[in-house]
Amino acid sequence: MKKKIFIAIMMVLSANLMNAQPITIKSEKVASVPLREINNALWTAATEYIVPIFPQNIANPMLAIPSVKNLKVKSINDGTTVGFLLEWTDSTKDIIVDADKFCDQVAIQLPMHPDTLPVFMMGNKKGRVHIIHWKGIWQNDVENGFRDVKDAYPNYWADIYPMAEKQGDGTNGKFAKDISASDYSKGQGNNFMPASYAGNPMSIFDRKEPSEECMAEGYGTLTTQTTQNATAWGVWENNTWKVIITRPIVSPDKDDAPLTAPTKIAFAIWNGHFENISGKKHYAQWTDLIIQK
Repeated sequence: MKKKIFIAIMMVLSANLMNAQPITIKSEKVASVPLREINNALWTAATEYIVPIFPQNIANPMLAIPSVKNLKVKSINDGTTVGFLLEWTDSTKDIIVDADKFCDQVAIQLPMHPDTLPVFMMGNKKGRVHIIHWKGIWQNDVENGFRDVKDAYPNYWADIYPMAEKQGDGTNGKFAKDISASDYSKGQGNNFMPASYAGNPMSIFDRKEPSEECMAEGYGTLTTQTTQNATAWGVWENNTWKVIITRPIVSPDKDDAPLTAPTKIAFAIWNGHFENISGKKHYAQWTDLIIQK
């Protein structure tokens, strides 16, 4: 059975490789890298590369029907910071997560050791990859503040929040409509919010960047990095997402992939409108990357 699965995976990979044309993304040298100015002239003038995108149909959960065909990539650097402008067509702006709602996302992946290139699907054992992941819901958190339950369901009601009021003073009792999770987490109430208390990066109420730096060595091993050096910024307009992702070329973080020599880069895209989540995504295989000096 394992042999049959392996053969099937190899057939899928071979078919995708045959359809993909070799691309070398060259990061062009500029005076400075705009971190959040999507329409800056430096981005407009940069060379655009069209990267083929495939549905992830190798491991469960699989993506049966793709909604993204290609990804437009531009890259510039100022000798210190490298930036990538990622653009793809998406007719809906999905920035909300709920029981039946998913958000738009994009990620870049870099190998820790390009000379012994790991599997492009999140690496493999002893083949670690560095991932920078942007999410539409985090973008909304940064721009508009954390979206609490009362924002999604303004007419719901709850009992008094005991840790958010002056003990013994019923006149200062606070109800669900009067308090946000962000406020509640700053006091003793945080003891009752285990994810926030533990510092889970998924439970950040005052998020400053809509991105997360991670590392992985295969399926199910994705881990948040202790140090976050990357930045990101996304804008949706005219049925198109444009997302800037930046990071230092030379990083003091041992978990950041090296970029001083020619390397590889891979991509992943999730379309929230079509319930893309986890492994149900679009991907691009390893592409050559050169940071021009």
